[in-house]
Amino acid sequence: MGADYIYACARVRANEKNLLTHDQLNMMAESKTAEDAMKMLQDAQYGEGGEVQRPSAYERLLLQETERLYRLMKEVAPGEKSFRIFFYPFDYHNIKTLLKAEFLEIDGRGSLMEGGTIDPAAMAVLVKERNYTGMTPHMRKAVEESIDAHARTGDPQSIDLICDRECYADISLAAKKTGNLFVQGYVRLLIDTVNLKTFARARQIRQPWSFFASAFLPGGEISEKTFVAGYEEPLQQFAGRIGTSPLAQAAEEGAAGIRESGSFTVLEKLCDDALIKYIKDAKYISVGIEPLVAYIAAKQMEIKSVRIVMAGKLAGISSELLRERLRETYG
Repeated sequence: MGADYIYACARVRANEKNLLTHDQLNMMAESKTAEDAMKMLQDAQYGEGGEVQRPSAYERLLLQETERLYRLMKEVAPGEKSFRIFFYPFDYHNIKTLLKAEFLEIDGRGSLMEGGTIDPAAMAVLVKERNYTGMTPHMRKAVEESIDAHARTGDPQSIDLICDRECYADISLAAKKTGNLFVQGYVRLLIDTVNLKTFARARQIRQPWSFFASAFLPGGEISEKTFVAGYEEPLQQFAGRIGTSPLAQAAEEGAAGIRESGSFTVLEKLCDDALIKYIKDAKYISVGIEPLVAYIAAKQMEIKSVRIVMAGKLAGISSELLRERLRETYG
């Protein structure tokens, strides 16, 4: 398999040089205006040839950059199935969007996203006709259970919970099928970050354990039993229960942020930083799936940091606060 990845890894290594550095992101955060920050992105050749000019349209620019990322990976990757851990979230975003639009009797096709394993237009037809051809068993389960839950409760949040659960089930299965320990470890850590953030939010708004249990995602390193045992104790104390996890620091320092300001910003940043620290091991692997997976994850995190900066600039948030929210970079 290694030989199949020689060309792909060479292309990815070349593209790694274009990833934004922490210094570049800091410069964006310190720019005087959103227009100045947008100019820096254009200089970095973000998007499709400068088509997007207005700072307020930055989401369109980020969408273009995301679509370009997935076109590259589908072009160079030897086995598309090995990268479905990144493609499935787009499929499930589209399923959620289509179901919610159907229940509200509106047209949701304008909010569909490219990048999944099923073309958005095709997904729209499949969901509408309840035709599960081409869907995974988990996608079918997500559609059927969402329809049933909405009919019983009328609660749109049930759609999110069900689709997220089935999405991560598909992601875990795809990671397992790669047979690669690095990929599997990344997905387990990703699931842990989602569970930890859900855990902290549920406790902050004083939701009962049953609420967290309904949102808990299996497949991570931190077991449901561990979360159960620590549900009634302070988050900082809970950090001791997961002391061997890369997320122990996120739990401890995130707890301080929540306690002092009610903000989850520190927790979310440190969870993301733990993922970046994990993928940096791929730098020492010359050929294989690892550099490709690491590049996709790094680019996704870069796009998240750019979104934080652009949204912050438009909202008038200080440069100091924006710098604090920036994620670690791969470089």
